[in-house]
Amino acid sequence: MRIHIMGRHAHRTPFAYEPYKRLFRQRFDYVDTPEKADVILFGYVLNIDENAEELARLVKANPALRLVVVSEEPLWDTTNSGDFRKRHNIRKTGDHAFAFSAINHHTSKVYEFRSLPYFLTTEDEYYLRYAYEFGRNAAMAPGAFAEIWKQAGIRYAFFAENRDLVKKYSIAHPDIETYGLSVYRTDVAKAMPDKGTMRVGQGWGAKVTRQELPDWHLDKLLTLQGKSYIVSAIENTSQRNYISEKIFDAYACRGLPLIWAPASHRIHEFAPAGSCLNLFELSPADAAKKISGFKPTAATFEAYAEAQAGLYERFRKFDDFLDERIGFYERLSDELTAIVEEKPAPLP
Repeated sequence: MRIHIMGRHAHRTPFAYEPYKRLFRQRFDYVDTPEKADVILFGYVLNIDENAEELARLVKANPALRLVVVSEEPLWDTTNSGDFRKRHNIRKTGDHAFAFSAINHHTSKVYEFRSLPYFLTTEDEYYLRYAYEFGRNAAMAPGAFAEIWKQAGIRYAFFAENRDLVKKYSIAHPDIETYGLSVYRTDVAKAMPDKGTMRVGQGWGAKVTRQELPDWHLDKLLTLQGKSYIVSAIENTSQRNYISEKIFDAYACRGLPLIWAPASHRIHEFAPAGSCLNLFELSPADAAKKISGFKPTAATFEAYAEAQAGLYERFRKFDDFLDERIGFYERLSDELTAIVEEKPAPLP
């Protein structure tokens, strides 16, 4: 199958990451122009809108051409993608209508990981850094964390974009336990006292965005490592299998993580009760009170040390990490092959 990745979000789809490209090339032929493709892949449904005129020309020349959005980001799916639960859909944009298929956290099981979430497998650096940090942290006594938190100059750390109140970012789908948290976590960060609170990310006044840094992830670890007390790990969207680097960063930096997650969320596999603060169903004001009023106990330090030991076990064997990546590659390859063989949605 010949595939071509199109759109300004082309770098944000599983098929674009170099470790995965090396695997996917075993089953798919990456072509440099869309005219040669059997399937055009997008990372975000808006990329269809942005390329509507070219796509209309391509589909007219090749009616068998398939359009597939392979999304890794629930935020995009739930805000701008129409009915994000539908596997086959129609995108109406301007004078055009395109049949497309979607592989995302809700239309597919490809993101249901075994021991490590998909996002960490996109680059080797995540595994290598966490394996090193959790190895060191697991060797520390509970009391050592108590001393770090007591002396930490950064009392509360929030590394996330400042989102103004926009309705589309505050969606709620209780039936599938999917919730937009971008505005919520911004409101929590704003509700914290300025003294001792670090707010970093686009919209907080920085002259350089984190994406422009040579290594935004390493910069975050070095900024917070052993210098922070409570570190936000709240995602932009709460979805059962969607877990980015945030929770692992908090533990790697030896900070107490903030999460927002219902009981069914798989983040609890990495952040057991007692080793983090869960703000689930709290208003931003009540969340800020809980955070600023929290007093760790001996049980907190014990639970936190156990969480570090558990993370060390998960990151102790590089072969397990590679198996997770290969498993995702196999699931997504099978899914793309199957979805292309299915009938697309009929055009109106």
